[in-house]
Amino acid sequence: MLALGCACWLSACVSSGSQHLEGVDEPAVKRVLQRGGGRHEVLAAFGEPQDKIKFANERELWVYSYIQYRAQLQNFTDLAPLIGAQNRFDKELVLLFDPSGKVLQWRLSTREEVRGTGLLNQPLPDER
Repeated sequence: MLALGCACWLSACVSSGSQHLEGVDEPAVKRVLQRGGGRHEVLAAFGEPQDKIKFANERELWVYSYIQYRAQLQNFTDLAPLIGAQNRFDKELVLLFDPSGKVLQWRLSTREEVRGTGLLNQPLPDER
């Protein structure tokens, strides 16, 4: 029974975006950029970006993003409709390339939050 519960909990995970970013942290990005810091190294490490923006000055911005939702354990109880919740984890990598293809600047941002999905977690409607 415990194994079944663990399997259900682990399968209650949904993600979208670049799977390459899932385990990436700042030291990992720095290692990729130290190996040359160009488009080829970035493509080899992270794949194609979700978005590319080209500027008039020949600079280029690449954006990678990853979002994961994971159900919390209370979702697998009889009280789930009342107190259900999920974790949301976001990660975004933004790189600015110069015209020759070298990275000028980059930023890796992460955010994690718990969102209540049960009835008791919802805000009360505004009284008018």
